[in-house]
Amino acid sequence: MSDSELFYLLSLSQIPGIGPISGKILISHCGSAEAVFKEKRRLLEKIPGIGSIGAQAIKQENGALAAEKELTFIEKQGVRALPYTSTDYPIRLKQILDSPLVLFIRGNTALNPLRTAAIVGTRKNTATGAQITKNIVADLKPHACHIISGLAFGIDIIAHKTALDEQIPTVAVVAHGLDLVYPLRHKAVADRMLENGGAVVSELFSGTTLHPDLFPRRNRIVAGMSDAVIVIESMVRGGSMITAQIAHSYDRDVFAVPGKPGDKMSEGCNFLIKHLKAGMCENAADIARGMNWDMDIGVRKNRQTTMFFNLTPEEKLIADNLRKKQSHIDELLLATGLPMSRLSLLLLELEMKQMVLSLPGKVYKLAG
Repeated sequence: MSDSELFYLLSLSQIPGIGPISGKILISHCGSAEAVFKEKRRLLEKIPGIGSIGAQAIKQENGALAAEKELTFIEKQGVRALPYTSTDYPIRLKQILDSPLVLFIRGNTALNPLRTAAIVGTRKNTATGAQITKNIVADLKPHACHIISGLAFGIDIIAHKTALDEQIPTVAVVAHGLDLVYPLRHKAVADRMLENGGAVVSELFSGTTLHPDLFPRRNRIVAGMSDAVIVIESMVRGGSMITAQIAHSYDRDVFAVPGKPGDKMSEGCNFLIKHLKAGMCENAADIARGMNWDMDIGVRKNRQTTMFFNLTPEEKLIADNLRKKQSHIDELLLATGLPMSRLSLLLLELEMKQMVLSLPGKVYKLAG
């Protein structure tokens, strides 16, 4: 994406009343974010969900100043800005209607790993909850599963720290811009994540004022980026329950660790299980079984070898090149002779088959 198109996309994301869904509808109708701002007002008004108020807001271009400021920030700070059209954008999140128009990322980790699990729970965990969290994260390591959470107190930060200790890539999704770390006490953990192949992710501009309403917005990204959401200790109300409910609405797999009746810290988990919104889990083995994740690496490799025989000629051409070495998409373009549009589609299909991994900078390698 050109700097110009990114500027217009950022501008569009800042217009009052234009959210991710209506923003994508506008771009779909007009062809690009830049074309949205250059479209005639009377035509904008006819686009579903926009109307006269939305068209007027677009023509006032109130987001331009914020977009210019954010572009300066990300350039100076080395932050990546991923538009929803990018091949590096999280595939799982892209499937969600209200996924952000742009994601901001600190860190160079690939956001499309083989497997992802979100670990969420109360900010006031018990010693038992802490130990369960540590056990589950550590025991998920053989499954090549990246850990996602929200960098909050309690279960979140325990999950991140354990992932770091176990050398598992971990991603924090935050409810503020990337100009700060909240809570500040967790800055050292965030720095460790960046140093060890993790990332901090947000949809919010730098300078955004912290506000309680931003945390549920953050939680939809946590749910959207995950194959499974695991709730460890939660009251009936709270951020982890919001994440679980959103994940359930997205048809993601949700698991909850049960507790004894009457225990405040287990009320939320028990509620999810009782109302069939989460599967019961006591350990990582329960999650692996529920997700059909194969613990036996040899079996997984054998399955992958079998899948190679079922590839189309074009897919096999890509796989044969990636067997030699991981390659940038431009190198694959030259090696295969495929059109870029066709190559991008085939790579996406191979990712969904869990045969190819997408690395930062549009680099690809074989999975396994």
